[in-house]
Amino acid sequence: MAASSTRTSLGSAGSSARTGPSRGSSGPYTVWVTRSGTSESGVTLLQRLPTIRSKLGSVIVFAVGTTLLLVYLILGVGFEVFTIGGHWWELLLAGVLGAGIALVIARWVARGMTQPLRDMAQAARRMEIGDYSQRVVTDSRDEVGKLAEAFNRMSKELEGLELLRRELVANVSHELKTPISALRAHLENLLDGVEQPDRETLQIMLVQSERLGRLVDQLLDLSRLESGDVPLERELVDLAPLVSQVFSEIQVARPEPGVTLADDLPGDLPPVFADRERVHQVLFNLLDNAVRFTPMGGRVTVTASPHNGSIDVAVADTGPGISAEDLSRVFERFYRVDESRSRDDGGTGIGLAIARSVVEAHGGRIWADSEPGRGSTFTFELPVAPGAGRASGSLQENGTRRTE
Repeated sequence: MAASSTRTSLGSAGSSARTGPSRGSSGPYTVWVTRSGTSESGVTLLQRLPTIRSKLGSVIVFAVGTTLLLVYLILGVGFEVFTIGGHWWELLLAGVLGAGIALVIARWVARGMTQPLRDMAQAARRMEIGDYSQRVVTDSRDEVGKLAEAFNRMSKELEGLELLRRELVANVSHELKTPISALRAHLENLLDGVEQPDRETLQIMLVQSERLGRLVDQLLDLSRLESGDVPLERELVDLAPLVSQVFSEIQVARPEPGVTLADDLPGDLPPVFADRERVHQVLFNLLDNAVRFTPMGGRVTVTASPHNGSIDVAVADTGPGISAEDLSRVFERFYRVDESRSRDDGGTGIGLAIARSVVEAHGGRIWADSEPGRGSTFTFELPVAPGAGRASGSLQENGTRRTE
């Protein structure tokens, strides 16, 4: 069986590991380690046997058969008739020779069978010092092969977690650095007498401290949501009044003129069974994000419709849209489509990640559709209240607002 040759960092600095077929031999594992110009090759004679027990049994049968075959050939049975008594030394020689050859073959096969275990031991030692890129390649179908597959899945998962950890540390450090540096600069200027403690300076410092506090609060909230430590206080929630409340809060938080906020919710929309405060958080994050990226004269619309036992809520804007590359990453922590604009507007890059965690905690899902130049639509689904009919009296009529 042919396989392309690749390299990985198994072993120490003076050694290398390669995956691929050995030259002139075959074995159950296509793994070998090369050290100082020498090679140790596995075999593929038994790779199709499903268990180690069956492989060892085959090796024993082969060893005994080899011994008997050599005795048969050396004594000349089948060609001439000999008496065993007259040729005891030939029998002894055949037995010793056959046993020796069988032992060599058995060790050769056994070495190939245990090669992945040695590779895993080497890889584990490398992982101890933080190198999670280690992989063990094997074609075996037995328990060792399954163990190697599990080892590779584990190392891949650890490698991904390590990458996320490094990215998180880098992003958090960067996000914390901006407001802390601004606060430090203003405080130093106040102490040096360069600036006066007037209202404008204090207001700037307050904004930076609020940004810092908001970032810390959101990080803690996201951590609790992802770990499942936040219990959901589910209740019947009418979406229309909640959307109207969020509209009012957005007008206060984002008083930029010229952006129209509108809702198009059916009057008979059934309530959802969810945590009111968490749904409010999702709506606020999505609407706040939409308003920030919608130019003057644009429009942000909230719609909702029943679908397969859930309510699909969509927040659509007429902003610049999002490219396909960015669209696949918008729900990642600290990911920004427009780095400079997001920070200037006070965005932390965590809002959409929190929205995703909240929706998934409710058993729903959230997704985004967009096209550059045609705006974006963020949609999430929430479960309909069990046994809830069509609600009507408690829901408000559709409305349209313009931020002032």
